[in-house]
Amino acid sequence: MGLVDRERIKLITLQRKIGPALKSVDSEFRRITDGDSPLTADICHHIRQGKSKRFRPTLLLLAAQEDKGSGFSTGAITAAACVELVHTATLVHDDFIDEADVRRGLPSVNVKYGASAALIMGDYLYSKALHTLCVAGLQHAVKLLARTTVLMSEAEMLQLEHRFDMDIGEDRYQQIIYQKTASLIENSCRIGVSFNKRLATHENEFGEFGAKTGLVFQITDDIFDYLGDERRLGKPTGQDWAEGRITLPLIVAWRNADEATKKRIGELAQLRSASDRSACWPEVKQFVTDYGGVDYSFDRARQFAEEAKSALSQVASGPQKDLLAVAVEYVINRLN
Repeated sequence: MGLVDRERIKLITLQRKIGPALKSVDSEFRRITDGDSPLTADICHHIRQGKSKRFRPTLLLLAAQEDKGSGFSTGAITAAACVELVHTATLVHDDFIDEADVRRGLPSVNVKYGASAALIMGDYLYSKALHTLCVAGLQHAVKLLARTTVLMSEAEMLQLEHRFDMDIGEDRYQQIIYQKTASLIENSCRIGVSFNKRLATHENEFGEFGAKTGLVFQITDDIFDYLGDERRLGKPTGQDWAEGRITLPLIVAWRNADEATKKRIGELAQLRSASDRSACWPEVKQFVTDYGGVDYSFDRARQFAEEAKSALSQVASGPQKDLLAVAVEYVINRLN
């Protein structure tokens, strides 16, 4: 069985129990993104054509799911759609910053509609998510997502500060990926469990689960940039290197390398032209593999995955615990 088939089975296993609720989330997402102007509506329609895995809404719903299998409140459905909206906003802004051509196998918003429209659309999606939560009276979700948007914005600034910085350490990298990716997954879980009457007092445990799962998610994404299949990812590989983002596989390889090799890679890192950096991508990719960057990063991701499952070991139970464990395994096994 191929890689894509294994991933599909994992997603089906993860989402089967909440399939009807996810359809409701999709409907709510469409309602929220109808748009008040023709251009806004057209861009929202384009965004919805890209296939989302709906991972964050899935975690929110799994955290909200009670053992008796009761349905989900309207608030949980709305919150899940708004989490997806915030995630979508980050992608639109990322593509604007990176001048990316493709997202989810389609032209990015900045390519199809222009950079100005992409910037405004990202702001619109953030604002619409928070406004929708306010109208619904979901103040706890507003508080958590508002804080998340601050953390994500700060992470983008940190990434800019450390562009082309081969001396960035693993601790700083982990701070960036926590704020950039893991904080939204963490708060998806926190919001979800707030709707769960039995487990609402265990928000911190669910938050830790989400944070660790988010770290796994970003580390595996960063490994994908070195080992992935562009057709499967729906975006180019080698993009982090081309844009000057120094991620864990490269950080570790640089740490492990001899001085002569570091001198050579350091010279390549000084290149500022994206085309020049792309031209030496095969050499950098081989360097990262040869000096243990990929293996170490995978081991680190596995460690965080085990910590994520451990966070819920004394709290969640039954099908909920099993499905959340599958969620972590889905993330880590995207590499296999």
